[in-house]
Amino acid sequence: MKVSYRTLALAGALAFALATPGSAHQEVAGQLKIGHPWVREAAAGAPGTYSCIIEIDNEGDEPETLLGATIDGAGPGTIYQIIEKDGKFSSKPVEHGLVIQAHGHIELAPDTYQIRFGKVTKALVADSMVDGTLVFEKLHSVPVHFMVEQDDTAPKEEPVQHGM
Repeated sequence: MKVSYRTLALAGALAFALATPGSAHQEVAGQLKIGHPWVREAAAGAPGTYSCIIEIDNEGDEPETLLGATIDGAGPGTIYQIIEKDGKFSSKPVEHGLVIQAHGHIELAPDTYQIRFGKVTKALVADSMVDGTLVFEKLHSVPVHFMVEQDDTAPKEEPVQHGM
């Protein structure tokens, strides 16, 4: 069997990509599969940062509700919905969490939902992992590992203007 240099190089690059911290990862909690939870890098002392979870699949027969999150080194995480109107972005807290229907699926992309964390007390450095939890209605606190990423894909909100 003859294997080309190109095939070997491609296989090596793929293996390296899958083994590096920047690669996607999946967490499993009960009947939930949590795809690639990540948090945006931030310096210690920053007023906050945000996190997204690419997807959550519920393979169970009962719905589950995501209520919030925590990460080591930052204040509590609150879920926000990102709203686009006329090309401008704003956000609002999600009051009662995000329901993942039985055998259902949700995505938390930077332009739809974010988990926003309070004051950062220790640096969150890109290409590292940070311990945290996702808080669910039924499963309660589920330990997860968040990948710290250098990201700027979230939409920029318009500043709020008070009186003129």
